[in-house]
Amino acid sequence: MVRRLTFDVDLATARAVVRDIDPALEPVAVERLHGGSTEVYRLDLAAGAPPLVLKLYPDEPAWAPAKEALVAGWIGEAAGVPIPRWLALDETRARLPMAYAVTTWLRGEAVRSLIGSPGAPGAYRQMGALLRRLHAIPMPAFGYVLAGGIANPQAENAGYMGGAFERAFRDFRDAGGDRDLAGKLQRLAVARFDAVRACVSPVLCHDDFQPGNVLAAPGPDGAPQLTGLLDFANAFAGDPLMDLAKAVTCCGHEDPASVAPLLEGYGPLDQPNAEDALCLYTLYHRLTMWAWLKRFGDQPEALLHDLAGMAG
Repeated sequence: MVRRLTFDVDLATARAVVRDIDPALEPVAVERLHGGSTEVYRLDLAAGAPPLVLKLYPDEPAWAPAKEALVAGWIGEAAGVPIPRWLALDETRARLPMAYAVTTWLRGEAVRSLIGSPGAPGAYRQMGALLRRLHAIPMPAFGYVLAGGIANPQAENAGYMGGAFERAFRDFRDAGGDRDLAGKLQRLAVARFDAVRACVSPVLCHDDFQPGNVLAAPGPDGAPQLTGLLDFANAFAGDPLMDLAKAVTCCGHEDPASVAPLLEGYGPLDQPNAEDALCLYTLYHRLTMWAWLKRFGDQPEALLHDLAGMAG
């Protein structure tokens, strides 16, 4: 992952930030944590106090810091596993030249560290069950979440997804995507679009549910147990199957063996036309991911091959 910021946090900076929260806390070590799209540091404290996490945010999108804190508040205890608790959110740039948040630290390693291990299937089943619990959090409307809540809330999923697909195909073409392929995929989307109308009750969707954002540690029996859920910057209010389709896409990309236990843990898909909806949402995620990667100069040929396969 390419670093989006070039600012490094030293011990003096960490002490100034933490003392704004509690003058009695004394950082004694700073460790940059790898992975993710922002700069994240673990701050170890004196006297055996639990570590903290310092998360730095780039200037854009400006709403990201407050959005994460907002979504974490919505989740609360509903995830059934720990999530970070926001202790401070500072967008003044008085202490640091960028916005930052200080949160509690969660123990464990990213589930991706378990890939290929005997405990991986069990962890993926737990991930599926965790995602199902998130999808039990109701939302008042369909739409993307910003710092102040749902932006441009829509009463129906078709209205929300209609606009989303228009943007996805436009971005695909603008990024240099083959126009003939785009036309075939657009016809496929139109043919299956009625599947999105089956979702009438929006829920909270994580939209980046993958092995890097879920933590696990050995339980009493030695088997991995989930210990945390991270990163709420992509969250939206919408169809749970859209979130499930992205989780399957991302988890399957990292570890194809993850898909079956993830779906087993998630449980029955009781929404009408669920398979058509998953196909449609998978198309959407591949389109948007291809265009996003092209912006950074990548050549996501595997995604393009997948899209061509979907077009037939």
